[in-house]
Amino acid sequence: MKIFSAVELRDIAISMAVLCIVFSFPESLSDPFFLLRALLAVGVGFIGHELSHKFAAIRQGFWSEYRMWPQGLVMALLLAAATGGSFIFAAPGAVYFQPDAYRRPKKAQLVRIGMAGITFNIAVMWLALAASLAAGWLAVPAAAALFIYVAIVNGWLAIFNLIPFGGLDGQKLLALDRGKWALLLVAAAAGFVAAQLA
Repeated sequence: MKIFSAVELRDIAISMAVLCIVFSFPESLSDPFFLLRALLAVGVGFIGHELSHKFAAIRQGFWSEYRMWPQGLVMALLLAAATGGSFIFAAPGAVYFQPDAYRRPKKAQLVRIGMAGITFNIAVMWLALAASLAAGWLAVPAAAALFIYVAIVNGWLAIFNLIPFGGLDGQKLLALDRGKWALLLVAAAAGFVAAQLA
């Protein structure tokens, strides 16, 4: 059995390309290397987020695949252009999962699957913040700036997905476990603010 279908790989590639554009706009218009920074940060953040959901579902014994949301991709591009890149709509698609016909997912399983992507982004954010401090102590400012950017991207992905609205992870998690939702939000917001102030 294939872990990734051709359709899923296509959808991941298109979604990542669009997110790289919106996260690097408008800086990439004057600095093409900024797009490479976005490719690294978004590649880690977006792909890691979605694959964390996917493999968490697979570990529960469910079929699972990522599908892009074309309207969400268009909305992301339009909002980036309209706001000059100051607001990023980070909902390019979602991981879908389905148990077999003989059982329904339990609440604990849904919580684990829902938390997986956000937990990944929060972990990367805090690791990138620590790496930026280390790079600063070693007097490598370019590396420190790159790690801060990775932290900001992953922090935003975590916070955006925690919004309890429109089918995002946050809406499902808040309904399933308010305590875990609040804990993730505090961890994401604290790191995001720290990265912005660094």
